Amino acid sequence: MATISTMFPARLQTNLDSCWRFSMAGKQVKTENKCIERIRHSKVKLSDPGTGRSVVLLNPDKTQVRRIRMDGCLMPVGHVAADSLVSMPRKVDVIVELKGKNVDHAAEQVEATRSFWSNHEGYQPNQLIGAWIMCSEYPRADLKIKRYIESFRQHGGNLLVSTRNGEERKFEEFIPRRL
Repeated sequence: MATISTMFPARLQTNLDSCWRFSMAGKQVKTENKCIERIRHSKVKLSDPGTGRSVVLLNPDKTQVRRIRMDGCLMPVGHVAADSLVSMPRKVDVIVELKGKNVDHAAEQVEATRSFWSNHEGYQPNQLIGAWIMCSEYPRADLKIKRYIESFRQHGGNLLVSTRNGEERKFEEFIPRRL
């Protein structure tokens, strides 16, 4: 077992992750409680003051969903991450990235978040994962984006890219239609 500095309380020395979280308290890491919000809104709004972009996921039955801040909160600091994730139980988890122009980077952020989330304890096994990139410009001929869209379909979810700020979509739109 690795030696751990005695500056940590004994109860934390047995768990390296707890020691790390304790050492970073109030600095860069936030507890999951501050990152996850359980809500029952008919319209789940996600916005980014930095880009001025926003999207709305429609929840007409007001089912309890989890609105999760990923970038700089649930995902480790310094990792590539999408802005948010909204989880509709037993239906679909939707990763949301609100971007200016760099759609390729947004796709990388979404992919990194999907990889992280599918291995996270908060992920429900076999839950579909979709994604939504809201940006100011989207070159439809972008082959990299098309590969990400196809990758999402192969994993059972839809990746949608749109440019209309404030757009509203249903959770069902992130679930691929079966033929």
